[in-house]
Amino acid sequence: MLELMGTSDPPKEPSPTASAWIEFERPVETVRALFFDVDHAVRSKIHRGVRLKWLPKDATGARRIHQQMRVLDRMVVEELVIEEGPGGTWVKRFVEGPNVGTHFVAHFDANGASASQVQLRAYVGKGGFALGLGKLSPVGLEKALKKLLGEYKRALEGYEPGRARGAVTTVLSTWTDMTGPMKALDKAVRKATISTLLETAWSIAAIDETPDTAERDAMQAIVGVLWHTAIEKTAEDRMVVAACDAIKKDGVAARCDVLGGRLKALGFAQLGVALAVLVAEVSRGLDSGELEALRRLSGAAGLDDTWLTAMIKRVDTELSGGDSPSRMSVFI
Repeated sequence: MLELMGTSDPPKEPSPTASAWIEFERPVETVRALFFDVDHAVRSKIHRGVRLKWLPKDATGARRIHQQMRVLDRMVVEELVIEEGPGGTWVKRFVEGPNVGTHFVAHFDANGASASQVQLRAYVGKGGFALGLGKLSPVGLEKALKKLLGEYKRALEGYEPGRARGAVTTVLSTWTDMTGPMKALDKAVRKATISTLLETAWSIAAIDETPDTAERDAMQAIVGVLWHTAIEKTAEDRMVVAACDAIKKDGVAARCDVLGGRLKALGFAQLGVALAVLVAEVSRGLDSGELEALRRLSGAAGLDDTWLTAMIKRVDTELSGGDSPSRMSVFI
């Protein structure tokens, strides 16, 4: 019998081991943004009993997530990747740890203009899926998926896509010792100081790539809290372009030396470096490249590594609500 080329059936998608679904009373775009907002999950601890932290970029530039949770007297440690799958799906892959090979896939469907439904499917690896007390049955895994969906539903309360992650304004409110002296400056010195502070923070944010939404929003929060005003979109774009161009032209080290020297001369070295740390921390934590730039900047400003390490840990803890271990342990 003659078989025609191209008429064979396409490969079938494997059947999930378990699935669950939940309805959200928010537009599908907002719900989808929440699932992909790993920064929010890290900072706000939306998953009960689970602690997440960003790991440094690998050689390809990819970022993994370190996940740990305590089950009775046992600590379960894994590494994850969150990525976009076909059709805009949300994919959570377990790449290191007891559940390697397993992945979860979330499908998002609009339910009118202001509601949506999410179906979460689990595709279990060869070793099965365990949560510290042995492998879960399909029914147990279904319950775990429902719990995960419930955590996202609770996290959606008050959530606004694009806002800076963490309590940026709360952190700034504790820095009165560093921000207070600005009130005594005359108009000309104050203007020069503000310009240098903003230029420094934008430069650190622009080291690896163009500042992202969270970093931009953090800068708006800084300007709003410290100087009771807002940066217009056109002015913000000019600052970003200027920071990126200066780094490309002069190099990171030279740029940090210049800005650190200005901060020292103005008498606001600690505030300038602290603001740079804050902006860098709100989005995926610090990369090794950002850390090295901060070290160069603080050195040029007359601050040592002991002060910088303490400030990084302070910012990380305050952004995370005061009780998370510092994610800088992977670097320092």
